[in-house]
Amino acid sequence: MTKILLPIFFLMCFSKLSIAQNNIIPLPESYKANGQRFNINKGTKIYYQNGLKEQATLLASALSPATGFDFELKEVKTLPSNGIVLVVSKNASNSRESYTLSVNNQQVKIAGNSSAGIFYGIQTLLQMLPVEIYNKERKKSKIWTIDGAIINDAPAYAWRGMMLDVSRYFFSKEYVLKFIDLMAMYKMNVLHFHLIDDAGWRLEIIKYPKLTSIGGWRGLGAEKTGGYYTQKDIREIIAYADKRNVEVVPEIELPAHTLAAIVAYPYLGCTNQQFIMPTQHSISKEIYCVGKERTFEFLEDVFKETTALFPSKYIHIGGDEANYSRWKECTDCQKKKNELGLKNESELQVYFNNRVQSILKKYGKTLVGWDEAIEDGLKEKMVGMIWNDKKKIAKAVEQGHSIVQSLTAYCYFDMLEKNIPGEVQTASWAGPVSLERVYSFNPMLDNLDEKYRSQILGASGTLWADQFIHGNKLAEMVPLNENRSEQYFDYLALPRLSALAEVCWTPVKLKNWTAFESRMSTHYQRYQNAGYGFRLPQPKLVSNTKVDSTYTITLQNVVKGAEIRYTTDGSFPTPYATVYTQPIKITNLSNFWAITVLNRQQYSLPFYFPDKYDRFKKLGVLAAEWGPSNIKEKDFTTLEINATGTVNANGNFILTFQYIGGESRLDINSISIYKNGNKLAEETLNGYAGTSTKNNSYPFTINNYETGAAFTIKANIKGQISNDSKGAIFIKKVD
Repeated sequence: MTKILLPIFFLMCFSKLSIAQNNIIPLPESYKANGQRFNINKGTKIYYQNGLKEQATLLASALSPATGFDFELKEVKTLPSNGIVLVVSKNASNSRESYTLSVNNQQVKIAGNSSAGIFYGIQTLLQMLPVEIYNKERKKSKIWTIDGAIINDAPAYAWRGMMLDVSRYFFSKEYVLKFIDLMAMYKMNVLHFHLIDDAGWRLEIIKYPKLTSIGGWRGLGAEKTGGYYTQKDIREIIAYADKRNVEVVPEIELPAHTLAAIVAYPYLGCTNQQFIMPTQHSISKEIYCVGKERTFEFLEDVFKETTALFPSKYIHIGGDEANYSRWKECTDCQKKKNELGLKNESELQVYFNNRVQSILKKYGKTLVGWDEAIEDGLKEKMVGMIWNDKKKIAKAVEQGHSIVQSLTAYCYFDMLEKNIPGEVQTASWAGPVSLERVYSFNPMLDNLDEKYRSQILGASGTLWADQFIHGNKLAEMVPLNENRSEQYFDYLALPRLSALAEVCWTPVKLKNWTAFESRMSTHYQRYQNAGYGFRLPQPKLVSNTKVDSTYTITLQNVVKGAEIRYTTDGSFPTPYATVYTQPIKITNLSNFWAITVLNRQQYSLPFYFPDKYDRFKKLGVLAAEWGPSNIKEKDFTTLEINATGTVNANGNFILTFQYIGGESRLDINSISIYKNGNKLAEETLNGYAGTSTKNNSYPFTINNYETGAAFTIKANIKGQISNDSKGAIFIKKVD
């Protein structure tokens, strides 16, 4: 007998604990149930003290749609004993975002150190109500009950951020506002607004209209896409975010990732050449010319308008992935390097950053940059956003800089969540970033000296949009007047944003993955009611036991309000397949498939038992499979292999076709390698993979690798005598 079991006792204990705590995310610092209850009804009034009318209005607008109640708002000096009461009251925490929420039979009282604390108390209150409270339609038969408790709460970190990339794919102002609502729902408070990149300039600069009229668009005719935010749009976004305690930090990328500006104004580059806006994703080697004063005059003008728009004390300047080839060839740049007595182009970038820092200092702004911007020689303190090189943190804090953690392995939500069939197209070069992995993240460095701990400001998730301009990927999300692109970004963000919110808010000593997973069970319904897209988790395997030739499979449903549906014939289950109610007995594991279905509106990727390729580990990493459904018996057809993530650096690789079974071998005519849709190499093999092999391995070399680049391999294949052939394709890096 073989058996796989999870600790059911602990699951039950944490489940009971989470119910007592109303499944609140992020988990509050302190929660004490008092056994009482408060019912919201049509007679419930919202009372507020002077200065809190805006928060009272936000609360009423959140409660009214689903309840159907028109709440009376009353400003008071003396606190009433009933209703919902909002009051500023200093508590033990020093954080302006702290709050105390008390619920009894007569009253709900939210007391915050500031209006920000009041707002977060409101978000907790909404999570204590039935999930339907997030719906925009009235739920007539619902009873709006809140379990009594006293909650004292404050954030662990001051910077709880999400980056929204609107350069590589333009998202409407309305979506940005909706995204701010999502952040606020989970007490995230910094929107890192990635406005500028090679692929698009999205911020109106009145003195330089071509930045948006030219740099804001790409493609021609019916293929033209893009857009930008007017300064009026930006003011509206900032005002909307401010009411929800979200600070908007703009990113004006430099000196690299600036092709859009150079296309608009060629004199900003080193060559004065007229380029065109890219329709494929890449990291351009075009870069602002550091040797021309006109570059800094341009940046002075841009930052003058930008700082006037954004009240945040931070301006993000990127500073990453600069290709110095243009600077090395440019007489102006080399002259500047020699004048300054600099050794190399890296030092020239430090000079560039110092010039920008002095511009920002005039406007009272602090520079924020990626890893590469933190270098010796910076004259002023900055905030380093660490995405790649964690080793820089200790040195940076010793130099007085502050840190926001945004490491790829935990915070890059444009990565796939799990490497399983059926996952949507995502980046994969950093590997899967699972919900559990996000939750395991700790922004604080181990053994960091206590005197530096306050310089670790928090963490930030990232949503890059480069997948929209990788060849024909995500093509189904055009046209722009549909919201499928928005649902796609929601899918990448949720539920991982919820996990990162708890990482940033909840004291690490209170964190527990099993308890979090249990509390998450109701949040999928909250997403659904609020109209967000999201990734629904698969059914969870509790045990798989085998007696003689029969397997007994026990699953757990991890989504409240959902059901598990399954098949036993190897077919993909639909929302109308058989409902799972008890352990299933089956003789062939590969025939069992199951999905989570939530209100028939959404279902998960399937849970199933995949074939194992352990015996082929020496061939490398599994890249693709072939079978009767994707080959023909007479004519060659193209099998497209996604090698992004597997090809993750420059070097030499071997692609191997391994036959597994079937009556026919696989004939391999040719192989071609593509980067971002552009062919790098092609070779005719005239090989085959079967019980015997010939030319079934193909060596190839990758040069000029770029972070985020998409690699595709196209194989021309067919079955020799029929399409009854099965096998796997592996990629191995050999140096």
